[in-house]
Amino acid sequence: MDSKYKRVATLLLNSRTDEDDEFWDWLRKGEIPDKKSANKFFLACILDYQIRAKDAWGNARRLAEEILGDPNDLWECITSNSKSQWMSKKKEYSLHRFSKAHERVWRIGNEIVNRYQGDTRNIWTNQKTSTVLDRLNKMRVGEKISQMIVGALYDTGQISEPGDVKADIHVTRVLGRVLVGDKLSPDKAIEITREMNPENPWLLDRPLYSIGKKYCKESDPQCHKCYLNNECAFCNNKFNTHLGEKL
Repeated sequence: MDSKYKRVATLLLNSRTDEDDEFWDWLRKGEIPDKKSANKFFLACILDYQIRAKDAWGNARRLAEEILGDPNDLWECITSNSKSQWMSKKKEYSLHRFSKAHERVWRIGNEIVNRYQGDTRNIWTNQKTSTVLDRLNKMRVGEKISQMIVGALYDTGQISEPGDVKADIHVTRVLGRVLVGDKLSPDKAIEITREMNPENPWLLDRPLYSIGKKYCKESDPQCHKCYLNNECAFCNNKFNTHLGEKL
């Protein structure tokens, strides 16, 4: 392994806390969720793309608990509407800015009802990571969201095998800036994190995401607050560009 990869991986892994495993709404480490909780978790996950994560998870809670009355059979409740009826509620429910995202809640929900008896736990219980990913792929959940779901399931002890990082804008930006001075492609980020922590690349996801959210913004990054700044190619280049100006 590249020595810099090893140093950066060590810093990231050492930053993890028990709170990283308790990040996921409706799932708790070491506890098997009930059907209602598992379904709400899954709803939030499939809404969590191209909008703020806070909005996606908040909208999932609002739909399930406030609008629909926290039903025992969430997906049956959603798909009791015809697809056209569901689409007519996009503005009223305001779950996502894209019509396609609103539609896919119904589409994926229909598959959960038909394939998994309306219980998302049946997707992952006693299954290997590869099987879970294959099932998510067949439902067209999306590669990044699928990796996030698998990672959350690992964090909370629902599955035991490791997975890859969710190579989103935060992970690709932070990892790329640290290692080469600019963002990486998602595929390259996955390749590198597999080399950095081959036992479980997923464990690098939360620290990278957190740095991206807190410090390593697209513009005006707060390099002086980041514990990776001594290793960061972007930070060091910025320092040199400013002729020693304090970051």
